[in-house]
Amino acid sequence: MTVDFEIVTLDDSLVAGLTVPLAGREVTARDLDLVNFTWDRYLSRDKPVQRVAAYVGQNDHAVAVLGYEVTGLSDVDTGDVITRIPAGRYAKFVVSDKPYDLLRTAWAQVIKAENSGTITRSHRAEIERYTGPTSVEVYVSLD
Repeated sequence: MTVDFEIVTLDDSLVAGLTVPLAGREVTARDLDLVNFTWDRYLSRDKPVQRVAAYVGQNDHAVAVLGYEVTGLSDVDTGDVITRIPAGRYAKFVVSDKPYDLLRTAWAQVIKAENSGTITRSHRAEIERYTGPTSVEVYVSLD
């Protein structure tokens, strides 16, 4: 599998939605059921915006915010949380595939790039932007 990605610089951005505390710095098998359950709850709203997941590092663990991007507090639905994605250098991975394989394929590419030493992740923030029913962009923060 060839790993294709590009290095991009992102500005600060905001993601709002439902939150999930993670056991570590990444989504583990232990976290996956809770993440999937939370996505199901979010998707039941039928909110007509692009779906976004943000994973923000907090010391030795991370917090996921599953929802949508906003430009300010007035865009946040009542009861949702908001998190800031810090500006910086990110590796951007784009995957177009079968809907059920999108994230698995994207994160396999991230792990392959990291294991080969091509990228060094900082774990400050990671973003998943669902750009269509068969495409996703994954951004991982770099050292």
